[in-house]
Amino acid sequence: MDLTAELTAPCSVAELFGWVEDLETYPQWLEIVTKVERRDDEAWAVDLRGRVGPLARSKRLRMVRAEFEPPHRVVFERR
Repeated sequence: MDLTAELTAPCSVAELFGWVEDLETYPQWLEIVTKVERRDDEAWAVDLRGRVGPLARSKRLRMVRAEFEPPHRVVFERR
C-alpha cells in the first residue's frame, strides 16, 4: 500500500524535523504511540495502542532508524 500525506506546519523545517527525528517525542504528538524507550544507540522499544469502538489492542515494536538525512528525511523501520 502506498500512502501519501501533506502537512502545512506553523514552524520551520528544522524545528519540525527536530520532532520527527526523535522517536522519544512521538507520545507527545502521536496518539497511537503511548511509550518509547531507547534501548541503545540504534534501537527503541515503541508501544502502540489502537482503538476501534470498544476494542483496544496494544503492541510493542522494536524500531531502528534506517535512514537519516537531516533536515529532510528520517525513516524508522520495525526490526
